[in-house]
Amino acid sequence: MKIWCYLKNSVIKSILKSIQKLSIGWKIFFSFLALFLVIMLSINILILNYQKKSLRSQIHSNISILLDNLSKDLIDHIIFFDPLAIDEKLSLSMNSPGMEYILLADKKGKIVGHSNKNMLGSFIELDYRKWQFVDENEILHINIPIISGDSYFGILRAGISENKINSYIDQATKNLKNYIYILSSLSLLLTVVLSFMLSKTLTKPLQKLKDKMSSIQTDKLELCENPTNVLCKDVFNCDKTDCPAYGRERCWFISEAKENCKKCHNTDCKDCYVYKISCGDEIGYLIETFNEMIVKLKESFEELEKTTREKLRLEKSSAMAEMAMTVAHEIKNPLNAIKASTAYLKSNFEGEVIKEFLSIIDRETERLNELITSFLSYARPVPLKYEKGDVNYLLKDVIKLIEAEVKDEKKYLYTDFDSSIPEFYFDHHQLKQAVLNLLVNAIDATEEGDTIWLKTEKTNGNLRIIVKDTGVGIPEELKEKIFEPFFTTKTTGSGLGLACVERIIKDHEGTIKMTSSINSGTEFVIEIPIKEN
Repeated sequence: MKIWCYLKNSVIKSILKSIQKLSIGWKIFFSFLALFLVIMLSINILILNYQKKSLRSQIHSNISILLDNLSKDLIDHIIFFDPLAIDEKLSLSMNSPGMEYILLADKKGKIVGHSNKNMLGSFIELDYRKWQFVDENEILHINIPIISGDSYFGILRAGISENKINSYIDQATKNLKNYIYILSSLSLLLTVVLSFMLSKTLTKPLQKLKDKMSSIQTDKLELCENPTNVLCKDVFNCDKTDCPAYGRERCWFISEAKENCKKCHNTDCKDCYVYKISCGDEIGYLIETFNEMIVKLKESFEELEKTTREKLRLEKSSAMAEMAMTVAHEIKNPLNAIKASTAYLKSNFEGEVIKEFLSIIDRETERLNELITSFLSYARPVPLKYEKGDVNYLLKDVIKLIEAEVKDEKKYLYTDFDSSIPEFYFDHHQLKQAVLNLLVNAIDATEEGDTIWLKTEKTNGNLRIIVKDTGVGIPEELKEKIFEPFFTTKTTGSGLGLACVERIIKDHEGTIKMTSSINSGTEFVIEIPIKEN
């Protein structure tokens, strides 16, 4: 017994392990197949059992009615003793399914009719009660008295064999079994085909998802295709073309659209009808969850790459700033000595030639001194000194510093200041220096007849300063370098102007962006938060 239980458990465990090794497609296929077999087997058994039970009940009912009618019909034949009529009726009764024997005895107990002719003339013990019992051979014996009024004329006794009834029922349901087997076979074949197709249909998107997940290992962050995706404009017949999600798939990935839905429809994207239709089923939800993960991974990687680049740039800038400060300190003292010596020579010596050369030395010394001052300013930035003020008023002062040069070079300068900008806290000197640097660069990049714009506007609680020109523009290969310290395309200059501008804006917790096209000009957009307190 223990060996049998051990073998049974081993077989079950082996089958379960084999099932676990199957792919999900085959698991679905065999699940549907097993479910069909169980259902079909149950239905077939129920149909056959019900049919057999109905036939058995009908046969017993027919036999009971037959014997009751026969006991009444035989009264005249037994009174007038008509053996041929008795034999005929008994022979006909024997044609009923399951009938083992039937006999008729008169009131003396003599058998005057029997299905077995050898028993004619024999005597049996009379019992005028109506009874029935089943013997050890599963034969039902029935005793029916033949009565007319108050007089007894004999008994009718019959034996019904359950084995014969079962044989008759089996034979009667043979065709039904064959029909059921044929129908089950056809249904099984159809189920195999449908199960296979259904498993393929269900596993196809999972296979796509698996492929996309595998591609993550090769740094290919691609969205998994979902054929059930719909557009919100088609579902809601929306004509709001200004909506960030208009005509775009997966509006639930667009942050502006998500906020818009919360305001307009007071619903979250995950509860939205469009999202539910696009997902469809649990596999669709899984695909869109995967896609959301991919989008977030892309954003994280982009942010990480941006942060890494910024870190490298800051490290490089820090190293260069430290070097510039060291070099500036080393050069500043000799320059001061040269400047002092030049002043001494100018005061103690005469002559046009010597004065001309001394003037050249003095000018170049002054230029070098300005470069060193800018190096030190970049290497040792002064902390911001926040003061409340009107930024438009400050920018008007900046315009006064360059408008004469703009006019002399026959260029055009336009301003557009937003009067709704409130007074707020910022470093007046450094912000003024940043905008001045951008305007000076715009003047250098433009030619006669070109235009420069200076514009301010308030947007989302931020101050936006736009400096735009119609100059030569910046080549594509140089765009990523313009904010690097010491990078310049000019023949003169330190290359620290834009680097200082970027530092000043970032110190104000703001951002600066640049767009440029060759021969179409350049635009710098500064955004800093408006701090009114």
